[in-house]
Amino acid sequence: MDKNRKYNSKHRRNDPFWINALCLLLGVLAAFQQAYAQKEEALGQYDGPYFFYEQQHIKAVCVVDGKIQVDHLLKEPFSVSTEDGQHRFEVSRHSIVTPDWSYRHKGKIMVLSDPHGDFTSFYAILKAQKVVGANYEWTFGKNQLVIIGDVFDRGKDVLPIFWLIYKLENEAAKAGGHVHFLLGNHEEMLMRGNYKYTQGKYKVLADSMNKSYRDFWAMDTELGKWLQSKNTMEKIGDYLFVHAGLSVTMQDSKWSIPAVNDSVRRYLFHTKEERQQSEAASFLFGSEGPLWYRGMVVKDEKYHPLREADLTTIMQIYGAKQIFVGHTIFPEVSSFYGGKVYGVNVSNESNRLKGRSRGLLIDGRKIMLIYDDITKNKAVN
Repeated sequence: MDKNRKYNSKHRRNDPFWINALCLLLGVLAAFQQAYAQKEEALGQYDGPYFFYEQQHIKAVCVVDGKIQVDHLLKEPFSVSTEDGQHRFEVSRHSIVTPDWSYRHKGKIMVLSDPHGDFTSFYAILKAQKVVGANYEWTFGKNQLVIIGDVFDRGKDVLPIFWLIYKLENEAAKAGGHVHFLLGNHEEMLMRGNYKYTQGKYKVLADSMNKSYRDFWAMDTELGKWLQSKNTMEKIGDYLFVHAGLSVTMQDSKWSIPAVNDSVRRYLFHTKEERQQSEAASFLFGSEGPLWYRGMVVKDEKYHPLREADLTTIMQIYGAKQIFVGHTIFPEVSSFYGGKVYGVNVSNESNRLKGRSRGLLIDGRKIMLIYDDITKNKAVN
């Protein structure tokens, strides 16, 4: 009986019927994988516009209804749409200047972090807190909005968020307010050509134009020039803002805020290999640098947590009473070192849907958690 079983099993494996069935199954699996990959890497419904400056000409590239459109006639204002077409607004270009690193504390300061291509959540909190109106216009008067980095990656609406920040920046300035956008680690990743977390629609568009996606953010593009002008660290009064955190290395006097900002700007569009040729760039874009360091808000030894004595020294060096960071996700906006450091990064979509905190509002010396329902705002100090 056992011998017969072995014989039947052996010959069944060599039977043409079983071989054909196995081949058919493998073919179906391969086709499914290919279809899934194509679905994941398809061109989006809406994207752009991207403006490329080529000698004396402008080339506008965008995706409308799933098709690439290239135009050499710039029409302003131009329309921007989210991937699902649910949000549309108009933008006009404005002059681009390098922002200051220090600003006077006037009015209220709203602090958000890490939008990551989620336009719905980004717009929802701005509208709920009366920073923008129904037409995506600035309604925050002489107050200030701070976004602590990371618009790139994960979501499908990177361009609409950048264009909205760009638009509000100009409108806020005219109203006597200010919009501050700081660079995050995902900005530096994409600028050096790391697309690990980048949605497929952006890579498909770049491939279709025979470019690398980072080329869409070079200095000869409108948004590239704008983004590469931004700071890594800024102060408003004695509040300090930086994407990830400040390690003990930042106690070195050579790392003044202007020096950090200038050095990051200088190497932002360099590749990883090019940055490694510079000691300054290796530090600033490394795990202990201000775009990646987690040790201010995470106590795991592998992140080299900052001792409170070193925090005190850093705050004295930079003349800061409180420091606000993003980068590390928490279930709720959280405070550390007795309220000297605030971690503002949360899972925006999840917190929006569950009614959890989304950011902070600084009003005088009062700091409040903010929500998608303004009536839920509550003081934390």
